[in-house]
Amino acid sequence: MLCRMHLAPFASSSLASRLGTVRTLWPHAETIFTELQQEMEKAREFMSSFEQLLSNHGAMAMEHSPSSSMSLSQSSGDGFSVCQDVKNFAPEELSVKVVGRKVVLVGQKE
Repeated sequence: MLCRMHLAPFASSSLASRLGTVRTLWPHAETIFTELQQEMEKAREFMSSFEQLLSNHGAMAMEHSPSSSMSLSQSSGDGFSVCQDVKNFAPEELSVKVVGRKVVLVGQKE
C-alpha cells in the first residue's frame, strides 16, 4: 500500500534527478488551506453585505410605516405580551390568528 511518504519528493537529489519529477496523489496542504481561506473570506464578505442590506431595508420599512407602533413587554411567568396600535381599524377589520408558534394580526381596510 502506498502512503504519502512514498510519493513525496526525494531528499537525495541524485535519485530525484534520475527518476524525474515525482507527483503526489494529494494536493499540498497549503494549497487546500489557502483555497479554503479564500472561500471563507468570500462567504464572510457576502454575509456582511447581506446583513447590511437587511439592516438598511429594515430601517427603510420603519420609516415608511410610522403609524404602526408596536411594543413588546416581558410579563411575569412564562408568557409575554404585545401591544399593537390599531386605532385606525374597526374591530370587524381586524383578524388575529395563531399559525404554529406565531400570532398573526391582519388589519384590512375596505
